[in-house]
Amino acid sequence: MKSVLLGVLILFTSHLLSADAKKAKAKNVSVKVSNYYVKKEEKNFTLLLEARRFGRGEAIFFRLTPKDRKWINESFKVVWMGKDVTLTKQANSFIAFFAISPDFSGGPMTLDIHSKIFFVKRGTKTYQIDLEPTKFQVIKKHTITVDHKYVTEELSPETLEFIKECKKAKEAAFASESKLQFNDRFRNPLDNIHITSRFYVRRDYNNKKGRPHGGVDFRGKIGTPIYAVQDGTVVLAQKMYYEGNFTIIDHGNKIFSFYMHQDEIKVKVGDKIRKGQMVGTVGSTGMSTGPHLHLGAKISDTLVDPLSIIALHSITEDK
Repeated sequence: MKSVLLGVLILFTSHLLSADAKKAKAKNVSVKVSNYYVKKEEKNFTLLLEARRFGRGEAIFFRLTPKDRKWINESFKVVWMGKDVTLTKQANSFIAFFAISPDFSGGPMTLDIHSKIFFVKRGTKTYQIDLEPTKFQVIKKHTITVDHKYVTEELSPETLEFIKECKKAKEAAFASESKLQFNDRFRNPLDNIHITSRFYVRRDYNNKKGRPHGGVDFRGKIGTPIYAVQDGTVVLAQKMYYEGNFTIIDHGNKIFSFYMHQDEIKVKVGDKIRKGQMVGTVGSTGMSTGPHLHLGAKISDTLVDPLSIIALHSITEDK
């Protein structure tokens, strides 16, 4: 196979997450069992990948550190699953974030690094990562009752127009582009964490099959402060039909966090936000069954479990 000529390497496979991970002795691979950590020593650079796990709906952190500091100014590119990745210089490294789609059908995932400096003969090195089996919860026998206006097809022209405007506003916000605006770890959005619904759970509404849950729900009382999970810029802050009082923060490099069903929004579009800054309060606005925060995250237009980004430890470069 031609792919073999590119140096295909299975960096990490799902069985290494078990108790046997501590016994892994593969050459040049370092493993910590709290998250998946993969460290590959190449001739001209060190490659680090970190993920909570290599499963559907997960975020992956990437760091490439040239062994000669002069190469930090050289041009090269990284391709994840056939798509170019936006790289950011951080001290003596390049960093990036990848997403594994929750709808990914399965099979090996590929990471390509293109560089005439690092790979004189062929200019490309390809790595292969195995996907860990992932099963999202399906709640078949439990029905959640919401206001009829959110499930009926009989809506007024005014309501339909408002829904259309909301959709356009979201699309415009998620189309925002900026350079990476942070250089350290993410944080939780609330002081006290109690998760009531996890990422991509499929729930029924009024005895009708619902779509997968595109975020994580946190329990909270009306008025409980909500904090930005990371530095960024507010690109949307308004009342929406389904989301209620809704805020989207752009963290740069097509990474977004979003906050739904707020009682009050405490920021406005254009605000520069610091991690831990209060951006709103817990509420039950929009399509909601009670007070809670729905936290969501996107990387390069792909929904990911926000807890998988919050779990990343390696964003701050080791000194």
